[in-house]
Amino acid sequence: MSQSSQQGSSRRKLSPACEALESRELLTTAALSAGHGALPHVMVANFHAADRAHHAAPLQIAASPTTRTTALNQALQRVMSEFHIPGAVVGVQTPGRPLWMTAQGFSDVASGTPMSLRDRFQIRSVTKSFTVTLVLQLARAHRLSLSDPIGKFVPCIPNGDQITLAQLAGMTSGVKNYTKVKAFGDAFSADIGRQWTNSELVNLAIPESPVFAPGAQYDYSNTNTLLLGMAVEQVTGRPIAQTYRTRLFRPLGLSHTTFPTGFSFATPQPTPYEVDSDTGEPEALPESNLSALGAAGAIVSTLPDMIRWGRALGTGRLIGSELLRLREQTSRPATNGPEYDRYGLGIGQLNGWWGHTGEGFGFQAATMYDPATRSVIAVALNSSQSENVATQIFKALAAVVRPGR
Repeated sequence: MSQSSQQGSSRRKLSPACEALESRELLTTAALSAGHGALPHVMVANFHAADRAHHAAPLQIAASPTTRTTALNQALQRVMSEFHIPGAVVGVQTPGRPLWMTAQGFSDVASGTPMSLRDRFQIRSVTKSFTVTLVLQLARAHRLSLSDPIGKFVPCIPNGDQITLAQLAGMTSGVKNYTKVKAFGDAFSADIGRQWTNSELVNLAIPESPVFAPGAQYDYSNTNTLLLGMAVEQVTGRPIAQTYRTRLFRPLGLSHTTFPTGFSFATPQPTPYEVDSDTGEPEALPESNLSALGAAGAIVSTLPDMIRWGRALGTGRLIGSELLRLREQTSRPATNGPEYDRYGLGIGQLNGWWGHTGEGFGFQAATMYDPATRSVIAVALNSSQSENVATQIFKALAAVVRPGR
């Protein structure tokens, strides 16, 4: 059957048996300066005692400016000014050098509240790297196989008997991205506080799936990772929030990282903004219910935790060297979605660095690891716009850390 015929025959209304699929889960610088003065810039070396206590951890702190920290600051401020970013927290860690972390801009523009290293950010699709790591851990423990079909865990998925967990992790399944389905956009806009179930979200994608035959090409889809989260819950018999904690957060000491199943009540949390690309003006956005993203994008974290995660992700600390090689070597050119050069199993490559980015509805994030220098760059912003600015900041900082790359 041709691909077009296959698509036509599969894009159908749900059968009664599948309609009730049960969930397996029991700034511009100028504009700101006019109202608030220069962008506040806080180096961790000069941060107050409360912040140090909050992030008590064996991290070496940069005590005074150096040529590199000056260059990093200049690179960051250049991108923030160009894209009118309200606020950002950024960190760079290289073995043998002091850790550099900075909080710049505003957590809340209207009140003039400065950004803080204590702030907790919704890291969006960086969540995918956590979810796929769980799948790889379970594969290592022989509790599932990457070649298992998703139909073994979740019924009623078109081609579910052919789509493997590896294809879901690598974005080659052909399952439609539910966040690009009109019905989701309409429902989300009408009620951003709605409490969603996984099955409701997956059901939105089913009538428009498959987009292509399993493994035929790359297509970045939030539905893929949502399905992987449902598979993890089937295998473990526990809510995935608990599995994140026991298998990832606690072993790595990510004490300020959480997986909300509704609204994020993490504090302090910056106000999310949408920046007008024409005027540079930030518009405050209302709080959204993170159940709309689930295992594809609901994790909340802090900059220090993101740095730790970036290193664990890039070195394969929680999955071992063999699975890390598989994770990276199965990558293929990323032809759509985030600005990766290649995408593997829940991990992307950009300019030789490996990690993950995330963006949408008022937040952007990135955490990337460079095997050559063993450096980590982590970025979190309280704004979203047409450009993925977290990626632009990463690139600017990476050029300082590893010139000529």
